[in-house]
Amino acid sequence: MFEFKKIGVIGIGVIGGSICIDLKKKKIVEKVIGYSRKLETMEKALRNGIIDYYYKKPEDLIKDVDFLILATPINVMNLYFQLIKNINPKIFFTDVASVKKIVCEQVRKIIGENSNFIGSHPISGSEKSGINNIKEGLFENKTVVITPTEKTNEIVKEKVKKLWTNLGSKVFEMTPEQHDKIFAFTSHLPHFLVYSLLSVGHRNRKISKEYFGSGFFDTTRIGKSNPELWTDIFLYNKKNILFWTKKFEKEFKKVKKFLENDDKRKLEKFLTKVKKYRENLE
Repeated sequence: MFEFKKIGVIGIGVIGGSICIDLKKKKIVEKVIGYSRKLETMEKALRNGIIDYYYKKPEDLIKDVDFLILATPINVMNLYFQLIKNINPKIFFTDVASVKKIVCEQVRKIIGENSNFIGSHPISGSEKSGINNIKEGLFENKTVVITPTEKTNEIVKEKVKKLWTNLGSKVFEMTPEQHDKIFAFTSHLPHFLVYSLLSVGHRNRKISKEYFGSGFFDTTRIGKSNPELWTDIFLYNKKNILFWTKKFEKEFKKVKKFLENDDKRKLEKFLTKVKKYRENLE
């Protein structure tokens, strides 16, 4: 028996499209309905079997489905929250944004404290974007963080947990504030640093591309990510990112000092310590 008859996904990019295709392949839902601001994206998703059908207006999708997943940029979510309030305020819904506090605050402000919403953040994806880069099984054995608040409906929480579990994910809970603090370090800061590193190369173009090796390319892969998306993430989670940049600057100055002083013993000890930390992460 299906948990939901119809699940709607607004935003058919890498995350949204990959959710759609897995919902269908794993037979988690009877019908998957999609919406994108681009008609050609919806037509391609339908043609390739990613969705069962689409609506040209998000209002029609919100009215028709049992459960809704918002896979849109953070800066347009409030428009969909307003539609939900006006059309189907009791709908069960979640999002997939990598910043949670602002999203939860917007839902509370626009729809109210008793909405059937809980935030989600699947820790998966790609530096690539768009429907051409969706991937079947993207969430298999991956972490998904859900962010209940003190007002979260327990039925909603259990249904969302079950949805992600059925997609193959391991589900963890934390508050929106805890989430944003942690992922400012594990995700947002690395992107911030990589963009800064690439800017050095951009300003020193005399270094031929033939001189860049796999280490540089592996380190900077995420620098190919969507600039619009990451501009919003940086700004919406600014406080937490700046908290971690201060800690990074402190460590950077320390190891820089070892180098300036030709202190081989301290430099090697430092590198050995952080190497072990990196190995233990896996």
